[in-house]
Amino acid sequence: MKKLLAALAAIPLLAACAVAPPSTGLASVSTPDAASPATAPPQPAASGSATPSATPTPTPEPIDTTIGLRRPTYPEHPRPVLTAAQEAKYGACLDTTVSNWSKGECATLLQNDLIELGYLEGEPQKRIGVAAVNALLRYQRSREVNPDGYAGAQTWYALASGRPARSAALPRECTEIPGVVLCVDQAHSTLTFVRDGVAERTIDVRLGGWTSDAKTKKWRLFPTANGLWRVYNKHRNPSSPTYGEGVMPYSVMFDPNMYVHYSADFAKRGYSRSSHGCVNVASKDDAKWIFDNTPIEARVWVW
Repeated sequence: MKKLLAALAAIPLLAACAVAPPSTGLASVSTPDAASPATAPPQPAASGSATPSATPTPTPEPIDTTIGLRRPTYPEHPRPVLTAAQEAKYGACLDTTVSNWSKGECATLLQNDLIELGYLEGEPQKRIGVAAVNALLRYQRSREVNPDGYAGAQTWYALASGRPARSAALPRECTEIPGVVLCVDQAHSTLTFVRDGVAERTIDVRLGGWTSDAKTKKWRLFPTANGLWRVYNKHRNPSSPTYGEGVMPYSVMFDPNMYVHYSADFAKRGYSRSSHGCVNVASKDDAKWIFDNTPIEARVWVW
């Protein structure tokens, strides 16, 4: 697919709070009796009790419903203090960058870790190949490391310290936007079908990654873009001038370069390959169900 062109959407922030004013009791003071001596002291005042102020209740920020790209930011995670065992295992690689076609001890260590964590199948190869790069991309997305396909310090420290994956909880864009929302979680490679805030089905999907350009045959990164998108068309078996006939059945189109569709390649080769930015579904039954139940004007939230 050709390179996605999209504009960055700004996100306005609003905040408000409501504070109830305190209710103050009035102190009652007794007046001296006329028969009492002039030197008689006044009766003590009864102390009044004040109602405490209400705790401010912040108003949640409104959801930005602007259609378009949300460019992700990946903070520099503080480097954790490693144990002696972690230093012994990773120390030589912490300042080494490996990527496609790299070889050596660090390339083997990376592949072994990705296999152990379930992102890569089979045995480690002499060089990092296509399957390992796509496994690395999936790991990086899950740990909120810039998914560039290069294992540098941020990736190594995440691996060495056993950083957990990002939460799989659905964000407010999925649960608070009315109607149907297709929620594509890049960290966990899933699509959740949500209708009026209720999740009805979650399926495994394959996203953009390291693959070859259909025209130039050169290998590069084809990312799936984060953002809020609108379903503008659907087609049961669209024809593609780039990819040919019958390769994208049950297409739900939310950007000219990104569809949700069935992929025979995903069904056959799994995560060892990637899409060119589309959201691939391996089950034809799931793809048909998504197609049949997603109306035009539905929203797609990719994060």
